[in-house]
Amino acid sequence: MHLLRRCFSLFATALALATACETARADATCKYIDAEGRITFANVPIKNARRVLCFDPVPDRVSAPKQRTDAPPRRASPDTSSNVKIDPDTQRRRDLDRRGILERELAEERGLLDDANRNLSAVRNDTSAQGQSRARTLEEAVARHSKNVEAIQRELLSVR
Repeated sequence: MHLLRRCFSLFATALALATACETARADATCKYIDAEGRITFANVPIKNARRVLCFDPVPDRVSAPKQRTDAPPRRASPDTSSNVKIDPDTQRRRDLDRRGILERELAEERGLLDDANRNLSAVRNDTSAQGQSRARTLEEAVARHSKNVEAIQRELLSVR
């Protein structure tokens, strides 16, 4: 009986450690793409989808230091876009990063569109009910990927 209790205790400890390790890895948000080309962002693995890209978690905000009580209160300045200055080099780097991300997304979306078009042309001649159903699904995928390509292209035009 004592041995059984000890084994259960070890099992419970191992299970708790495994859960803690899994939770630590689940902090990162990842981009997944399934067989139909649907894109999902999640912090847990998605069944029947491949992981494309992961992002580090956003660090917790550091709370502002408390104001001393003997110091006179500071006046709050209005936070308008005219008061916010961004260094031109910083903005240029941000714009380049954004452009790079959009170009990668566009290339990936074009690849998915090409795959969907190839698969659609392969099942177009199938007159069975299953083939027609698959063709409708692929037509929807082609339309979705086409819209995504157009949207990314419009977004790229707005990048400085």
